[in-house]
Amino acid sequence: MMQLSLKQLRGWSLAIALLGCSQVSTAGPAVDQLSDCLVKSTTATDKTAVLQWTFVALSAHPDLKHLSQVTPEQKQALDQKLATVLQRILVEQCSAQTKAVIQAEGIQAVGDSFQELGQITGEEILKNLEVKGQLQGVLRYVDLNKLVTTFLTPEIWNKLGVTR
Repeated sequence: MMQLSLKQLRGWSLAIALLGCSQVSTAGPAVDQLSDCLVKSTTATDKTAVLQWTFVALSAHPDLKHLSQVTPEQKQALDQKLATVLQRILVEQCSAQTKAVIQAEGIQAVGDSFQELGQITGEEILKNLEVKGQLQGVLRYVDLNKLVTTFLTPEIWNKLGVTR
């Protein structure tokens, strides 16, 4: 079984926490294959575990801490739940793909494989009616006229087929 150092585990945790928030510029075929396996192997329950853990991880930031009521026991339970999910997926379900990524591109590239999973999870979050409602609530305070007049110049209107 593969032994990981504390430094490597921290690197994985950071990569997983970001779950697709950064651009992968040179993902090779091994990363793509692991990404596909991760997406196919992740259940709705797994995605919920990732989502909950990510929320709690982000809420540890000093600017967000006051907005969260998560207890240390809940944090520990989510850490354990996510570790179980990751271990099952990486070691059992996507073992060959994980090994190929580590051999071809190094252990850091395993985190890159989570980008597609992060994007899919993010898209699913935005489909939630309550989240959509919260996002739409922001629009009440955006000056849409200012946006339109700033960005929709006559040249852009013409490209859209509207003569101005």
